[in-house]
Amino acid sequence: MDMPPTGERLLTIGEFSRLSQLSVRMLRYYDEHDVLRPTRVDRHSGYRSYSPALLSVARWVRELRDIGLGVHEIAACVPVLDDPRAVRAVLERQRTRLIAEAADVVNRIREVDHLITALEEPAMSVTITRRTTPARIAASVRDVIPSYADEALLWQRLMPAMFGLGAVPAPDARTIAVFHDEDYKESDCDVEVQFDVAAPFAASGDVHCVEVPEQEIAVGILNGPYDGIGAVMEAVGHWVPENGYRFAGPMYNIYLVSPHGDPEPSHWVTEVCVPVAPVGA
Repeated sequence: MDMPPTGERLLTIGEFSRLSQLSVRMLRYYDEHDVLRPTRVDRHSGYRSYSPALLSVARWVRELRDIGLGVHEIAACVPVLDDPRAVRAVLERQRTRLIAEAADVVNRIREVDHLITALEEPAMSVTITRRTTPARIAASVRDVIPSYADEALLWQRLMPAMFGLGAVPAPDARTIAVFHDEDYKESDCDVEVQFDVAAPFAASGDVHCVEVPEQEIAVGILNGPYDGIGAVMEAVGHWVPENGYRFAGPMYNIYLVSPHGDPEPSHWVTEVCVPVAPVGA
């Protein structure tokens, strides 16, 4: 450790604490984590002493802590405090992170407001029906995407390429998203998007022509934005075992009215479909 200039009076840890506005406990913590090392540590008593020159470092440590940097980030920043460009880069990264966190907080507040409003509204009534869907042919793109909310990435790949391959939409063509994961995934989600076509076509690249067999499904209809899908899934989860069925394939959504066709969320209509089979079949 560098020795203080000859004749310089060092500050006790208590004095340095008062002047730096950092508690003695935090000064010891920062010493242990190589953030703010004392100028001298008495080998016998363990008492820490600080040069007054370290007060400027302490001020930066306190300010970096107060804007949310962790101890390891502060430790990495201390050696470059005399380089304004390096410090600016650290601050700009933190600013970007805080903006993202602020947006997340705003979204959570919106969700809280939604829940408060929902307490005053009647519970969503969901009717589950069973039907048999006929066999169909569809243009398909399937891939692992960052999250279920990123489904649009697959549609952006399917629609232009499908028409480029000469695929002809079926008269009653539907847009469908199939969720192949056996359980819910927080990330790396296996999703397939399909668009009904009138006849088979030659596949190319990541666009495939798939034949979907006849299926027996349980269906719940979601009217409105997708944040209501939980209530529909809950209703499906009750209906299937209560009516003597078991789940028999991946869930999928049929978008009867989607954001592409109508930007107003209250107008969206989604059929939430789950293939089923009688228990024992």
